[in-house]
Amino acid sequence: MSTRFKGSRRSFSKLFRNDSAIEMTTKSIEYDFPDATGAAVPSPYPFQIDHDNLLSELGAKHQPSKRHHNYLIYYWKHFRDIRLQVERVLEIGVQTDRCLKMWEEFFPNATIYGADIDPACKAFEGGRRKVLIGDQGDRQFCRDLVSAAGGAFDIIIDDGSHLVEHQIKSFNWLFPALTDHGIYVMEDTGGAVGDVDLKTVSSLRKLVDNIMYWPEGYRPEDWGYLSDFDDTASWADHNIIGASFYRWIAFVMRGNNPGDNAFLHKNAPPR
Repeated sequence: MSTRFKGSRRSFSKLFRNDSAIEMTTKSIEYDFPDATGAAVPSPYPFQIDHDNLLSELGAKHQPSKRHHNYLIYYWKHFRDIRLQVERVLEIGVQTDRCLKMWEEFFPNATIYGADIDPACKAFEGGRRKVLIGDQGDRQFCRDLVSAAGGAFDIIIDDGSHLVEHQIKSFNWLFPALTDHGIYVMEDTGGAVGDVDLKTVSSLRKLVDNIMYWPEGYRPEDWGYLSDFDDTASWADHNIIGASFYRWIAFVMRGNNPGDNAFLHKNAPPR
């Protein structure tokens, strides 16, 4: 193993224990924000709660159910800068043609693929909309979806059965089918679909460990030279670069970890 990986890592729990005023471990940390008072000072910008946007206008036009869950403001935040470049979108769960038509109009250069277990949804094909019939809990059907799109999607949206088992399986099977900087969205999680124990969300929380992957024993002061990971890094460590959680909806971003950082040195640090 390279000398860069020698030594041991300090854990957050040890750092906390070194502070005599704070006695805790990472598992016991719960923020209570003791200095929080009254209402927040208004921001001079809409930030992520921006209802005055193109996607909200299309939502008002087509009336998809996700509009009433207040998801469109988060979709706008993540999709607004890529809408003209996106070529292939998959939405699991069709039911009506409302979402398909909204996405077709929002992504003017994309083919919109819909997947549903109900054969009647095939009638919603037309224009740049294609519908495939099958069960998202069937691994072969998920493979067929990927094949139908030519091998990859820029965006995948799971608005299907809302069953925890299906949400987790579909993510496991389909996330690798994203293009190298694609986005996977999981709608309707938590109490809104009866998952009061947050099983789906808890499974996604674990991805933080992949996003923050650090090779065992790598010296913190050499962070600028960490342009590649050691052999212990998993596929997820290399390919998941971010996750955003909002009420009942989550976005997971694929990328190149750590390769997306163009400022890292390519050679070993001097000794």
